[in-house]
Amino acid sequence: MADETRATALRVGASEIRADAQAKAEGREAYAADCYPQGLLWAGAVRPGARHGLAHARIRSIDTRMATAMPGVVKVLTARDVPGTNRQGIVHKDMPVLADQKLRYAGDPVALVIAESPEALRAALCRVEVELEPLPAVCDPVAALATNAPRLHEERADNLLGAAEIRRGDGAEALASCDVVVAGEYSTPVQAHGFIETENGVACYAPDGTLTLTLSTQAPFRDRLEIAHALGLPFERIRVIAPCLGGGFGGKDGATVQCLLALAALNSGGRPVKMHWDREENLLAGYRRHACRIEYRLGARHDGTLQALHCRLVYDTGAYAHLGAEVMALGMEHAGGALSHPQCSDRRSVRLHQ
Repeated sequence: MADETRATALRVGASEIRADAQAKAEGREAYAADCYPQGLLWAGAVRPGARHGLAHARIRSIDTRMATAMPGVVKVLTARDVPGTNRQGIVHKDMPVLADQKLRYAGDPVALVIAESPEALRAALCRVEVELEPLPAVCDPVAALATNAPRLHEERADNLLGAAEIRRGDGAEALASCDVVVAGEYSTPVQAHGFIETENGVACYAPDGTLTLTLSTQAPFRDRLEIAHALGLPFERIRVIAPCLGGGFGGKDGATVQCLLALAALNSGGRPVKMHWDREENLLAGYRRHACRIEYRLGARHDGTLQALHCRLVYDTGAYAHLGAEVMALGMEHAGGALSHPQCSDRRSVRLHQ
């Protein structure tokens, strides 16, 4: 009888009580931001590009002596302290955990401070001296395509991350035969996800070589792959715990605090380490919805029947690849909307490194 009642309650249109509703409403649900183990240390990243107003610069020197000598500071780490590849990225491993040669955007971290308290951490972050040589910046995706545009990644021939085309029929011929052709250029801005729980987590490295992280993340399994690759750690020795997520919407699909926390835990003497970005750091260094330049030409008959479409999309993926090409692919798939004439759809898309 109980099974029959349950089956009836699950009918389409019937109300169902959410399993997590009461705990959240009463404030009992635990998030990564609520994790404060005993003996906690704090970690924070030094991001000199923001301090000096530079989006592109060569790193000439990093002086950590003053910060290291401050009371409450445990360690100050730079790229030379990063084991493994010092590179992270879901598809393209092009983003440093700690920048080693130059900054490619204002949020690039160059040093990691570990301290006994948030107060000691904030004071020490300001004491790491970084000498930067300004380089020409490129802040427009179309300008980034120019042959003389500053290159962000020297190993690449240009700033183009990827390009692709979807073609169905002869779009140019179909447009030429349309009774009406409407053209327009549009743009969408970079957009912050605005989740309430900003990027954070706690990491601890055990004597047996197990690294355990409690993270505000959308992809705990993939986090293990990111950390293992960037820091040269055995994948099977990394454990990621993902409690209830305080918002993500794609902004926590990729490494933010993960590799920095793991690096801090490797250098904390076995004590747990916490990193929690404030809103300013979230806006500076977190992931964003990609800006896009859109050019459309749409053709139709006099009766309003759509006949042809030519669309060019130019996405701005920023300094690093992240999921840029994959987002481009989704944009291409949806660019034609409901247009389905077998002979006249022509859709194109280009994806950039900024």
